[in-house]
Amino acid sequence: MKAFSWVAPAKAGQVIKLALFSDVHFDSPDCDRETLKKHLDYCLKDGRYILINGDFFDMIILGDRKRATPHHITNTDNQLNVKLNEAYEFLKPYQKNILFFGRGNHEESIMKYNGLDVLEMLTTMLNMGSEHKILYGNYTNFLRFTFKEKNRNEYNYDIYAHHGCGGSAPATKGMLDFGALAKGINADLIWLAHKHNSLVDYSAPVMHIDRNGDIILKNRQCIETPSYQKGRTIDYNANFAERFYNHTALSGFGEVNLRCAGGKKGYQIIPEIKITTIPQIIIGRAQTAMLKQKAR
Repeated sequence: MKAFSWVAPAKAGQVIKLALFSDVHFDSPDCDRETLKKHLDYCLKDGRYILINGDFFDMIILGDRKRATPHHITNTDNQLNVKLNEAYEFLKPYQKNILFFGRGNHEESIMKYNGLDVLEMLTTMLNMGSEHKILYGNYTNFLRFTFKEKNRNEYNYDIYAHHGCGGSAPATKGMLDFGALAKGINADLIWLAHKHNSLVDYSAPVMHIDRNGDIILKNRQCIETPSYQKGRTIDYNANFAERFYNHTALSGFGEVNLRCAGGKKGYQIIPEIKITTIPQIIIGRAQTAMLKQKAR
């Protein structure tokens, strides 16, 4: 686990805009790169900082007997280099907006079985020659955003980012994971990924006593961000969603606005959270056959 902190001056009306991405699976042939680029361009134009919570890479290579198919493999022996360089060129225009990379199970699989941390290499490549440095995290991370006054008073917003684990949870959509984490994690936002679902939950408040002796019931949110994998076509040979009726959310990301607001006892941080996804995608087409007789 790692912890990171970013600081902004406290000023009423100031907003820190965040974009929460995960499960891009960039080098997969099923990655929706067109939508990904549109969303990243939006973040660039909107001044929104980008955080990626694991599985930016797919990294299915020839040695993966369970998942590798010919369309996952490049036509060269140095396929890891090819995938890494493509990702670098794609993300280079957005470097100054990217704050953080966290690892997912796909990056950890390559690291474990091939001895190469591709995400660390990508971070290093993007940081070369730039004053802005992208921070590289772990599978689990605390991300703190602070509004700080000149007199050193601080107002913090903490995100607990865990890539996630387990199956796709078609029935619960990962809500059981949130329930387990909310009992032991003191954070303003719990952020999970991995399952390719899309949801925001507002039902995890926490009670505490502050330094003034006031008993506070503080609202917390949980967010699960979707992937950028295209909806597989109906006749796709390995369409697990079609077989097990667990279609996941379409391409999208989470938007978090942290607004600094003044009050009688100092400032407070007011969060606004939502998920932006594409509305639909064509995954098949009906076959048409002519009837021999006209319908009466």
